[in-house]
Amino acid sequence: MKKFFIFAFLLSVVSIQAQQAIILKINHKLGNQPFAFNQAAINNLSHDFNLSRMQYYLSKFAIIHDGNQVSYTDTVFALVDAASGVTSIHLGNYTSINSIEGIRFGIGVKSPENNQDPSLWPASHPLSPKIPSMHWGWASGYFFVALSGNSSPSLNQTLEVHALGNTNYFTKTIMTSYTVVNGQKVVTLNADYTESLKNISISSGLVVHGTSGAAATLMTNFRDYVFSPVQTIGLNENDINESNISIYPVPSNGDVIFDLTGSNLPSNASINITDITGRVVKHTTAGFPVSTVNITEKGVYFASITSEGKIIATRKLVIY
Repeated sequence: MKKFFIFAFLLSVVSIQAQQAIILKINHKLGNQPFAFNQAAINNLSHDFNLSRMQYYLSKFAIIHDGNQVSYTDTVFALVDAASGVTSIHLGNYTSINSIEGIRFGIGVKSPENNQDPSLWPASHPLSPKIPSMHWGWASGYFFVALSGNSSPSLNQTLEVHALGNTNYFTKTIMTSYTVVNGQKVVTLNADYTESLKNISISSGLVVHGTSGAAATLMTNFRDYVFSPVQTIGLNENDINESNISIYPVPSNGDVIFDLTGSNLPSNASINITDITGRVVKHTTAGFPVSTVNITEKGVYFASITSEGKIIATRKLVIY
């Protein structure tokens, strides 16, 4: 009987040790600079602004791994605050995830949680009442994104957008790689908040609370432009020279050249091109070390270079 308990204890220890935490890390940025309050920035319309608040919800996470398998983490909610510098979201401990290929998450809070009483959540939970408030009321639910600051050429006009509404809940899929840090698998994204105000006129200030107009545009910008993968070298690929991977022209009118000369990638390396929803639109292994890929539809895409099941590098493509 004693031997049985010793064996059970050792088996439990092995099981615990086999689990590995998966972390989503978000670097907060304004253009190429780290995010900072009251830092002067400019959107694509050449309108000046700064920010004194940038908070938003992420939820309904999913991990894409090991040959396009998907593991869901529906119970994880994150209230992201750009003031934190870097946000780390613990997605859980897993024994069955070996190689991470991508991450999926919702921007906002999906119904039914969006329309439930926030006071029912424990005080430490991201969905509990917050100061400043992240909730508009039971019928309308949470602010998916709460942004405030100033805009105009003199930066003296109020800028405030609170975006909400079940119709503005979007899912984002990003194919990317991971690193191992202190025994944890870490997926790292950049979040550029100049992109959140893309095509929104703020030259005379702007105050919008709701589900339409600039608030709806803000949400689609979060879906389409704010997040991008951080280029990382895959595990056990130290002999690969990622800096010698060249992809051009960007933007392109359709023909994109992949020049992998000098990268030391094997001939069976592959190119996967996905759209902003994560759908694979192109896959090829032909033509190395130089290959031309044609993309016919205009839009924003992500190109991943994969070798032996590991994503070596990821690049953003714009087709016009």
